[in-house]
Amino acid sequence: MKGAKGRKAMKAKLVSLKLAPWDLGPLTPAQIAGKRIEEAAEVDPKTGKKSNPNRVIRTRRETWVGRYHRQGKLSVEQANIAAELFEAASGMLSRDPLAPMVKVDTSGTYDPEAERLDRRRKFFRMWEEIPSFAQPVVKHVVLDDQSLRSMPGRLNGRHEARQLDRLQRGLDALREAWS
Repeated sequence: MKGAKGRKAMKAKLVSLKLAPWDLGPLTPAQIAGKRIEEAAEVDPKTGKKSNPNRVIRTRRETWVGRYHRQGKLSVEQANIAAELFEAASGMLSRDPLAPMVKVDTSGTYDPEAERLDRRRKFFRMWEEIPSFAQPVVKHVVLDDQSLRSMPGRLNGRHEARQLDRLQRGLDALREAWS
């Protein structure tokens, strides 16, 4: 049997309902560097059980603090205070947010500018508690999300170990002062 243009008609294949792999995008080493592949499970609010019937997986970006914590270089407390510092730093602006505020809203409604201002004040209070010797490495790893190996002036493994020690001591000092 021939088709409209004289070609042989193709036979239709049976449709398979087999589970197809979830689309994660390209899985080349460069594309998945710094990402973790995990299941996208849903939590049932009544029972608290996780379920993933379709076996959906996703990639999630992992911060350097998370990597150092997973590798055992940072403790749980250090990783938690680093996450809190990063969250407070997300309220940072390049300009002063108080400058455009002329009238203070006292109605009790949610004000995103006031929340951003509170986070900024919290960041500066937290930043003052970090010893000055640890501030450059804390800024580099926690706030800028860069690795210890990319620190300026890194010469060898000893320098990286010294910077890791400064990071740990700085986060410990912040945790002790902040808790």
